Amino acid sequence: MLGGIEVRTMSLPWSLLRRSPKVGIAYTLMLLGGYLWWVLQPEKQRNAILAASSTDLAHLERVPWLVLPASSIWSGDNIGWWIGATLLCLCALELAHGSVAAVVTGAVAHVVGTRVSEGLIAARIAAGELSSSARHVLDVGPSYIVASCAAAVVASPRTPRRVRILCALTFVPLFVTAFDFTDAGQVATLGHAVAIAVGALMARTKLFHVDSRVPVFQR
Repeated sequence: MLGGIEVRTMSLPWSLLRRSPKVGIAYTLMLLGGYLWWVLQPEKQRNAILAASSTDLAHLERVPWLVLPASSIWSGDNIGWWIGATLLCLCALELAHGSVAAVVTGAVAHVVGTRVSEGLIAARIAAGELSSSARHVLDVGPSYIVASCAAAVVASPRTPRRVRILCALTFVPLFVTAFDFTDAGQVATLGHAVAIAVGALMARTKLFHVDSRVPVFQR
């Protein structure tokens, strides 16, 4: 006892803070902050920001180290959906397997999904199916990160069934947009499919056991 307060009770807020999904919360706050700053800019400036951050072929060939992280923080006008999906999927994965697994899964899926989808564009340009203007098609957003983390949660035996179902529901918009048969829509569909595959594969690797923190879902 300390001043009439049990010491174990005093340590409870620190324990909750230590176990909180810091990566999921931080990324969600980054999306929200980026959106608030972006929406306050003039329309011309907003379009220029997105164009400069796009992971299109032209940028990937010149400044991939810049556009790959930059493109992941612009959610567009659907900020409400992305806040909910990011908090659910990233936080669930982090609580189940730790922050390292959440960061690596999202990062690998974002990079590989982008590379594969833009590689398809490059192949189609080389084959003469698309004009060179396709090198500049706008490609931004957190969807590959969210899709991969959702897939990892669904594929993980460590997460509760209800959490898996909720994360699986985030795939619905991706399945709907898969019926967009425009060139840009099909490229995005391929990227999302790759991101989902990455997440599902990551859930079965030893990476998901390197975090020393005891998973919250197993307590």
